Amino acid sequence: MVVGGGISGMQSALDLAESGFKVYLVEEGPSIGGRMAQLDKTFPTNDCSTCIISPKLIEVSKHRNIEIITYADVISADGEPGKFRVKVRKRARYIDENLCVGCGTCWEKCPEKVPSEFNLQMDNRSAIYVPFPQAVPLKPVIDTENCRYMKYLQFTEDGEEGKAPPQCRVCEKLCTAGAINWEQQDEDIEIDVGSIILAPGYEPFDATIKPQYGYGWMPNVVTSLQFERILSASGPLQGQVLRPSDGKHPVKIAWIQCVGSRDETCGRDYCSSVCCMYARGSGRQFACQVCG
Repeated sequence: MVVGGGISGMQSALDLAESGFKVYLVEEGPSIGGRMAQLDKTFPTNDCSTCIISPKLIEVSKHRNIEIITYADVISADGEPGKFRVKVRKRARYIDENLCVGCGTCWEKCPEKVPSEFNLQMDNRSAIYVPFPQAVPLKPVIDTENCRYMKYLQFTEDGEEGKAPPQCRVCEKLCTAGAINWEQQDEDIEIDVGSIILAPGYEPFDATIKPQYGYGWMPNVVTSLQFERILSASGPLQGQVLRPSDGKHPVKIAWIQCVGSRDETCGRDYCSSVCCMYARGSGRQFACQVCG
């Protein structure tokens, strides 16, 4: 079992599968791809990140020795090397994955819009969504906290039917495959495996902890990952470098590095070890975007 569906988890799964092992690839998000799917270009070759990762997404999804389990959490792992029993909780998508064809009608027509996690809250997604266009599997997830029908059900269960919001259910009406399943429940499955590889990836530093640099209250201060989404042709600005405050092209850009790194007050007394190289890569991308 490989826990984590980012670039390292996918490559690990492929290497093992090519060696003849059956692999369970478990990912907590709705699709595999991880942080690399959010990047624009990669250093030092300036290759398109999507161009690198898309073939791997397809290869993983098509490999006969790999079983992808997305939108799932590892609950427990018991046993010893060579004989583990892992309990995995597969959260309800409220979508029948066997019926869904990934046509996109549901998430295009859904009237409820909320900030997109994939684009770092710089634009909106629907309450039924896939994280990005090349997502694997290309099966949407219903966001229960924001779906109008789910909120309606919650209100009626709490005995406040008179105050309930409108039911909506547009996705169900438009789904010709009949893939919407409001009755779907979380499912616990137990899997016997010989070994476990942990590839959980990382969480970006919360820059609001350091307000002196302006993030969170100065609109033109963005994180490096947000800048990646700005640079990306599939991002919220379609690849144009524009200031969030007024939508104009910036004249100068300053990089603030090591924010939160080697800082005991943040609980991080270590160096990230990659940001110097990363800043060079992003700088090259910026020059390429502006000057051609």
